[in-house]
Amino acid sequence: MTEHLLLRRLKIAVMITLCIIAVIASTQTVGLTRALIELLAFGGLIWLALTKPDMPQNDA
Repeated sequence: MTEHLLLRRLKIAVMITLCIIAVIASTQTVGLTRALIELLAFGGLIWLALTKPDMPQNDA
């Protein structure tokens, strides 16, 4: 149970970190560097969002 909670918190922390990286890249860099950093950050967010859910859902 605690491992599940820890993994969920880690996933949320990684999502927030990727969002912060994308915002900083938008404000502090330009050109190809900015585009690559944002692409990697948003690619990571999409990957995390599309991974299977942490908790199994009961279909009743």
